[in-house]
Amino acid sequence: MAIDSTKRVLIVDDEKDVRDILFTVLQARGISADCATNGREALDLIAQHPYVVVVLDLMMPEVNGFTVLETLRAAGPMPVVLVLTAADQGLIDRLDASLIHGLIRKPFEPHEIADVIAACAEIRGRSMFETMAIAAMIAGAPLVTLLSR
Repeated sequence: MAIDSTKRVLIVDDEKDVRDILFTVLQARGISADCATNGREALDLIAQHPYVVVVLDLMMPEVNGFTVLETLRAAGPMPVVLVLTAADQGLIDRLDASLIHGLIRKPFEPHEIADVIAACAEIRGRSMFETMAIAAMIAGAPLVTLLSR
């Protein structure tokens, strides 16, 4: 399958297994993906490439997901951001819901999450009506909470 570089996804997680699994299932679906092991690497990649979706862990060494979110906000147009976390509810409650599109709880089913990521790659650049229709289509996916934006 050919890789579509116009729908580039960034996977940011300090767990190698999570990065490898998501990278593999996205590549199998023809979606271009890059991986970062921490927030510092993520910010470097974001400065170099336009991403339509960022899958972001919250708790990482060096630079955490909260800092990445604030930097993305300051940088301009936001990609679709899906937070991927095993964090407790107290930490999740600290998230600024205006900065993220969805929340994926670990552990997760890789192919289901790949469906959500692929659908979210379609959201960027769509009209509000189309965006709402796509979000409604994927909102029922297990383990995923999509937020109204």
